[in-house]
Parts: sequence; C-alpha cells; structure tokens
Amino acid sequence: MNDDNDHIQILAEARSGSQAGMGRLAALVWDRLYPFVLRTTLNHDVTEDILQDTLLAMMRGIESLRDHRRFWPWMYRIAWNKIQDTFRRRRLQSSAEHVLLQSHHHADAARQRCQNQLEARIRAEKLEQVTAAVKRLNQQHRDVVELRCYEQLPYTEIASRTRTTPQKARVRFHRAKKSLEARLTYSV
Repeated sequence: MNDDNDHIQILAEARSGSQAGMGRLAALVWDRLYPFVLRTTLNHDVTEDILQDTLLAMMRGIESLRDHRRFWPWMYRIAWNKIQDTFRRRRLQSSAEHVLLQSHHHADAARQRCQNQLEARIRAEKLEQVTAAVKRLNQQHRDVVELRCYEQLPYTEIASRTRTTPQKARVRFHRAKKSLEARLTYSV
C-alpha cells in the first residue's frame, strides 16, 4: 500500500511540472515495466528502446490522465502498444525483405545486375546523406549516435564512455534520432 501512495505522490509532483518529480516517476515506471517488456521482447536493447518511447509517450500525455488510479493500466497499455508497433515494423521489414528476395530470384541476370547497381548507388547516396546529417549533429548527439549505431554499444556502456547515466544516454539517443529524422526528411 505504501508503494501506491508513493507513486500517487510522485505522479502528482510530475503532473505539477516538477522535473525532479517527472524524473522519479520515469525511474519508477522504468523499474516496473522493464521486466514486463523484456519478457515479451527477449532483447535488452529492444526493451530499452521500447521503454524510452513509452516514457516519452507518458511525458506527453501525463496531463490527460484524469484518474491517478488508472496510471498503471495506462502505462502498461502504452508499453504494450509500443511492443506491438515494434513487432509490426519487424514483420513488415521481414516481409519486404522476403518479397525483395523473391523478385530477385525471378529476374534475369542482366536486369538483376542493373538493379543491384542502382540499389548500390541509392544505398551509397543514402549513406552519404546520413553521414552528412550525423556530422551536423551537436557533439553530444553525434557521440551517442556513433556509439549506439556504429559500435552497437548498450546504453550502460555509452553512459560510461560519455560520463553520464544510462537514462540520459537513452534520452540523448532519442533526441539525436529525432534530429536526424528531421534533417533527413528536410533534405529529401
């Protein structure tokens, strides 16, 4: 029962605009939802990405929560939707890769060479665009993108290398992704 009172008080602080309260609430949610999401994804990195998106959704929608007793069901529903979105994206990507493989199988060799050259050129151009966009990020965002995407390090290692906390590393990575997305969308 004490846990319930604690989360109600922290929720009230967060809803009042307290950054410290929001931080405590985020840590509480992270600790409680991490095992749930991990049991579903069976992957620590995917779990961290899903929880990061879940916390952002919580922060954006916390004002719309009318009944504090619905907080945990609301959080589990957000996390579940983020899990489903992740699985849906993976299925679509897998289906697209499967369709692409089938189409290549049935194409003649000349057409396939031409298509592969075109795809290689497109990949090279995209890589140039992404590289240029990453270079234009501020130093903190560039560091976390390079460590996460190129070196494929977990957030704990990124935090250690950048002298911050894993939570701040996750936030920086999310902000860097959004900045890159905006830059790449704008440049297209």
